[in-house]
Amino acid sequence: MGRMWNAVLGLLAPMVMMGGGFGACHAIGDPSWGVDSVPADRVEGPFYAIWITRWDTRTEGEVVEAIANAAELGVTDIFWQVRGSFDAFYRSDLEPWGEFLLGEEGTPPAHDPLAVALREAHARGLRLHAWINVLPLWRGTTTPRDRRHAFHAHPEWRLHDERGKPEALHEGYVMANPVLEEVQEHIATVCADIARRYDIDGLHLDYIRYGRPVGSGPLIYPRDARTIAQFERAMGVHALDTPEGERAYREWITDRITALVRRIREAVKDVRPGIELSAAVWRHPSIARETYLQDAVRWAREGLLDRAIPMIYTDLETQLVGDWHAWRASVPSGARLTVGLGVYKHVPGETAEQIALVEGSDGFSLFGYASLFESADPNQDRSEKARALREQRRQALAKLLARLRQAE
Repeated sequence: MGRMWNAVLGLLAPMVMMGGGFGACHAIGDPSWGVDSVPADRVEGPFYAIWITRWDTRTEGEVVEAIANAAELGVTDIFWQVRGSFDAFYRSDLEPWGEFLLGEEGTPPAHDPLAVALREAHARGLRLHAWINVLPLWRGTTTPRDRRHAFHAHPEWRLHDERGKPEALHEGYVMANPVLEEVQEHIATVCADIARRYDIDGLHLDYIRYGRPVGSGPLIYPRDARTIAQFERAMGVHALDTPEGERAYREWITDRITALVRRIREAVKDVRPGIELSAAVWRHPSIARETYLQDAVRWAREGLLDRAIPMIYTDLETQLVGDWHAWRASVPSGARLTVGLGVYKHVPGETAEQIALVEGSDGFSLFGYASLFESADPNQDRSEKARALREQRRQALAKLLARLRQAE
């Protein structure tokens, strides 16, 4: 830990001498905390990760290039997205291909992106975690082209209001109903299938939470008769028109999401005991639980996760430090807690400054690839100014990571 911290300070010292000080600095924590059922060769040593989204590659050559770029940058771990909204960016018999990878006639790709990514990552000594969006059912204002998609095949899986009307399509995600037994069973089956068929080092959960911010009034979704009846049977509560009933309803949904995490863990550990189960969680523990019904503190306390990664994407030092300290104070000292940093919000060198501010973090993860490298993402800014910024960020991070790796 001391050698790694010295490497960070060594890189930042010129900034401080030039007047670029940034307040009190803290060391990154000991990365060797033990976690039951995860072999030592999967968890020992540094953890410097990067998220690579499903939009960042389209061809086999781009997959190879992305892994090579990550290795050259100096990371140890890759979160490789394989599922966006009940679709697959790998060969699956359970869900249809992600439409981003399909040809003009709907033809699937000739390559398996996950298999290629694993081959390339392991050849370079990198760990690769299959990253899935858990509860998003679909995204955008047009429906899936493939009629086999769960959006079409299982309309009952959508969120419905008290009149039985499904959540309307919009530019963001519409979510699957997290309380339904068949939804949870399907998701756990998909996770186990990935863990069984691919030599992944980890499974990484994202969007495992309520989809919309929870306000002060009653929840709009799910409000259908079937969900309410399931709640009443489980809790013995027969009225939601009181503050007490509404609070009980939110707690029940929160518990059902926790039950899904537990179910996924059991499914993947059964087929691949050494796998690391991680989750990207909301930036502050109270926001996670109260606003998005994501009880990630409980997940950490009960050992349902091997690693929790709060996504503290900010360019504000006070928010970073405050949110991180809230997390560190909330989970057991032995829990593996890794800070997630939003590189896309940073000027070159700022990411290193933020790493120095985080006390007790088991490494870090960077979001994301398209903020550092040229990407297949059609929404990436390809102006000369944006390209130059990506190169500057990349050079600063490569320098930092080289020093960190040398210090281990």
